Amino acid sequence: MPVVRSFAGLRLVVIAALSCLAGSASAQPQLTTSFLKVETGMTLQYVVQGDPEGPVVVLLHGAGDSWHSWDLVLPYLPKSYRTYAVTLRGHGLSDHPGKGYSRAEFAADVTSLLKLLDLRKVTLVGHSLGSFVAQVVAQNDAEGRLSRLVLVGSGPGRPSDPEKPSELSSYFASVKDPIDYRFARDFQAGTALSPLPPAFLEMMIAEVQRVPAAMFHELAKGVADPRHLEKLRQIRAKTLLLWGEGDSMFSRRDQNDLLGLIPGSTLIAYPGTGHALHWERPERFAKDLASFMAK
Repeated sequence: MPVVRSFAGLRLVVIAALSCLAGSASAQPQLTTSFLKVETGMTLQYVVQGDPEGPVVVLLHGAGDSWHSWDLVLPYLPKSYRTYAVTLRGHGLSDHPGKGYSRAEFAADVTSLLKLLDLRKVTLVGHSLGSFVAQVVAQNDAEGRLSRLVLVGSGPGRPSDPEKPSELSSYFASVKDPIDYRFARDFQAGTALSPLPPAFLEMMIAEVQRVPAAMFHELAKGVADPRHLEKLRQIRAKTLLLWGEGDSMFSRRDQNDLLGLIPGSTLIAYPGTGHALHWERPERFAKDLASFMAK
């Protein structure tokens, strides 16, 4: 059984620093944090908010982040949802193995978590790395636990040039332990076109510095995996793509490829927004998610 603890203290510190961003959001949600050892042997941290009987939303963060990636979004999500924000292996307070950072291994953790918590009719939301993990979970959803899939700042995983490593792959391959502050700062700040709240940005920089370089190295090998393409056709969950038009990692061509590969998928593009659109436009993100879930 997961161990549940109150997360109110630390949460209040973060919310106090970010309160100016809440705008018209209703009262801050009550969160609990848990640690669950899944069938792969990994112990994952996750936080939960909302109605235990409500529609289930599971949020997966991007590379170098943690469940805190969703801090700006959580206040805007309906309290009628049962929302889980998961920290992937190698990140935050989840286990940090020395190896084992392929998409398949990340996805096996998440699939096991859904099973152990007996989550059904799930809307699975993944940003960047989390979107690739979500794709694999959806491809292999033999038990039919997913009803909807939301891919945020995602791509098809095709190589732009099979003979040449991508710029992103080379960037990740160059990371060394301990993670340098400047790398962490540039990596996080580069995901947005608009300035991010200083307190939030510093928190996310610190999260990158928790991550072992081995995670980035293995991620570099899988950024462009041609074997992944045809498997996208296996996805049966209703799928929404959310993409910032100023995304520096994934292009409009990538979105068009996903639309062509994932049956029945649709796209919403955010003008003037970068790769981490849920950081730049959290209220709109929450509204678009709620609208998609209502269909």
